[in-house]
Amino acid sequence: MIQFPRFMSQLVAPRPEPLPAPAMKAPPAPRPQPFGSASTFVSTPAPASNLHTERLGDGSANCLEKAVGLARPGDSILLLKDASDGVGHALVRRPDGSVVDPNHPTVRYETLGQWQATHPRYSQPVPVPAGKMQQVLSSPPGPQREALIQKLGLSGVADRQVADGERWVSPIKNDINTRASPGTQGTWVATLDEGAKMKVLGENDDGTWLNVELENGTQAWVYAPLTQEAEAPLPPPPPPQPWESPVPQWVADGTRPPDIEVHVWNALPKESREEIIQTAREKVVAEMWPMPEFDVNGPPPPSVAPMVWDHLPAEGRETVFRQEWQAAVREQTSFLFDGVKEGGEVVDHPFVGVDSALGRGKVDEWSEFAVNPNSAAQYLNLNGMLGDGWRTLHKNLCGPLAVGASMGLLPTEALNLFAEATSAGLLNSGVTTDNGHLATMYQTAGWTTEYKAENALPPEDFARFLADGNSLIALVDIDPTGADGKLRATGTAHWVNVRAVEENGNGDWMVRVYNPFQNREEVYSWKDFEAAWAKTAGNRSHGLLVATPPQDPAASP
Repeated sequence: MIQFPRFMSQLVAPRPEPLPAPAMKAPPAPRPQPFGSASTFVSTPAPASNLHTERLGDGSANCLEKAVGLARPGDSILLLKDASDGVGHALVRRPDGSVVDPNHPTVRYETLGQWQATHPRYSQPVPVPAGKMQQVLSSPPGPQREALIQKLGLSGVADRQVADGERWVSPIKNDINTRASPGTQGTWVATLDEGAKMKVLGENDDGTWLNVELENGTQAWVYAPLTQEAEAPLPPPPPPQPWESPVPQWVADGTRPPDIEVHVWNALPKESREEIIQTAREKVVAEMWPMPEFDVNGPPPPSVAPMVWDHLPAEGRETVFRQEWQAAVREQTSFLFDGVKEGGEVVDHPFVGVDSALGRGKVDEWSEFAVNPNSAAQYLNLNGMLGDGWRTLHKNLCGPLAVGASMGLLPTEALNLFAEATSAGLLNSGVTTDNGHLATMYQTAGWTTEYKAENALPPEDFARFLADGNSLIALVDIDPTGADGKLRATGTAHWVNVRAVEENGNGDWMVRVYNPFQNREEVYSWKDFEAAWAKTAGNRSHGLLVATPPQDPAASP
């Protein structure tokens, strides 16, 4: 915690450290350092180095040495200039164009431009193959290295300077005072607690006081024995990349493929051209929806009777499974490129239930435990499902069923998880569920969650969440009567599992949801989805639960 006088209604005099004030002289003006991570604290900043002077393993690992250590075969080391003083920085660039800052090796930047957006003072990058850099720096400074620099054609970049990493310290305890000048007589600047980070800019003559920059940019002095080495703060997250549709433009437009010459394309019959376009579109969708691994012991698709499935050989079962998936791909291709009807459409071949009863309407548990043949699929008889003592009608199960479907759970499994995560009493009460209940379901299964509301996220953000492996549960409005539970801009608040948000290459977005009301997948234009997402019958608009699965799949139920 940092306390500043301007934030305090009544300034309390700070407690001075019981230390003698040593004789001081003003430190030299500190040279700006490149952004970097913590290294072992030493009393004076190490000088900048270059290909002529850098020594690997000298105990002062700067960004260049760290970059060489991070580089893999095929990588290059980028040497950049610093506009403020000419002493630059080294980065690692992977063959795919992504960039790693050796001072923050866990942060991946998609491009050099993305890194420069958060480090604008660095420019004029010069790439050096990592293998050549390793070869040069493995030789000690001197005539042998100079000859190697000449031989490898690196004379033009050998003088480019890079600086050692920044040094950071933190207080060893709470309530450490910082001063405007070295010594306890200096004007108080701020009081720091453990965990606060300070960048070291310099020190006094005997090294007992450090000139530091606080996390808010204020410069101050701190008594060195009351500090310890610290890691540098993580850089701000890189800005999101502009959305790029996975659909090539010629596929979106339905025009000539770039690998077919114009005269050849024009000579093809119309039917052949249409077939080429359709095949290309199905291929794009199949890449968006890769077929899951086939489990020969898994349940049969709803299109196959269990008795028939049991008598099929393994090859026959896999053939049926592939046919089901391909039918789903063809249907999705039609939705994506031909458009979705206003008001949404029911999916005939749901991806969510290609090997189960999920998304298939009132079959299996949904029909076995239905309140009556004409009721909504989610209106279930808990007494029949879970045993004596449970209510015979529960209408408000959309939340647990949507979360369960996102995990691949059928109704009984989902409701048991909900009861475990919250309480049997809550499940048996028949009340509606809120985002906290659903978050607890995920958390019980080892997931992490974040709830967002009132800010309408663009479809690109939905697509990014899903591409990162998250599950999305959205609070929308449905019409449970006239529209048979479809999403509408007015009606009843309802939870759905957002399965996909995809763009067709021409700026048109489509949303696929699992709607537990009738146990089915449905597709909507972004316009129709957003209209229902913005209403939610008196609740906060644009509610979205983002759930991240555990890293260890075994932790899931």
